[in-house]
Amino acid sequence: MASSFTQHDFGTQAKNHPFPMDVSSISIDSLTPDRLKDFRLHLFSHLQTTLEIEQLIDIFYRHLKQLIPVSGIEYNHADKMIDMHVGRISKHRCNYQLNMSQQQFGDIAFTRSKRFSEKELSTIESIMDVIIFPLRNALKYRDALSTAMIDPLTGLNNRGAMSIALTRELERTRRHEDQDMSLMMIDIDHFKTINDRYGHLSGDDVLRQVARVIQQSIRASDACFRFGGEEFVILVTNTHLAHSRTVSERIRVAIEEQVKLPDKDLKVTASLGLAHYNGESDWPELLNRADKALYSAKQQGRNCVVTSLVKKPQSTFAE
Repeated sequence: MASSFTQHDFGTQAKNHPFPMDVSSISIDSLTPDRLKDFRLHLFSHLQTTLEIEQLIDIFYRHLKQLIPVSGIEYNHADKMIDMHVGRISKHRCNYQLNMSQQQFGDIAFTRSKRFSEKELSTIESIMDVIIFPLRNALKYRDALSTAMIDPLTGLNNRGAMSIALTRELERTRRHEDQDMSLMMIDIDHFKTINDRYGHLSGDDVLRQVARVIQQSIRASDACFRFGGEEFVILVTNTHLAHSRTVSERIRVAIEEQVKLPDKDLKVTASLGLAHYNGESDWPELLNRADKALYSAKQQGRNCVVTSLVKKPQSTFAE
């Protein structure tokens, strides 16, 4: 059973402390009560310099290593879907729950190749509470960023989140030759007519239905973004073109069959443009190809998928 810790308020002391100590000069054998106090304040000061959870765990790891030979630290928070580690994960470990004011802030574990002594465990527990307050702030910051990246109507990621995700995925695709990516642009056909005939509330309901259908049609590793109005962008990761075409067609059919209007005799359809990565220098180039394919789908009568094919210097399109 993991131990628990409660945060103590010593932030004011930390702010006024000059921190002249050299952390690398101390060890568990030379750790007097006064030096332990200085170490805690020094550590707390460094933890306050970031709101990034990965950096917090890394700072804690680097400082703790000065006292105790640990090979790695694991941190996870199931509710926030966080699971990370720094250093090397080894056989022996000690686990702790991080709590403050009856709130849980995840679990942390320290690992190495040999068992921890009672003195080492006691030392770890004497500084464990230092990380809780900075970690709480980092989790709040992470939640705020996540909220800012969500489209409030559909619950999908918005364009800000899209820019971050596509930049990251394009860089990963460039680094690994065995990974590919595709982008789809989806536009609901005759959406203005839907709004004019049934009202904007019905139009909003259609957008939510389409968003739900898309999410149910893609893998957990893929991502969907509301691009604006009635347009959506889907990132299909680590895939080949044939699979992306299959996903596109599956989404098109699902929208036609599952999205409903107040008049059940009328169907909602969508047009899709698909572009597969072909050495583009940035994601806007790839998205532009998907957008042109979408335009071609509209020109071909809507409710179809058009793929942007790059085989020659000029792009061609195929249904």
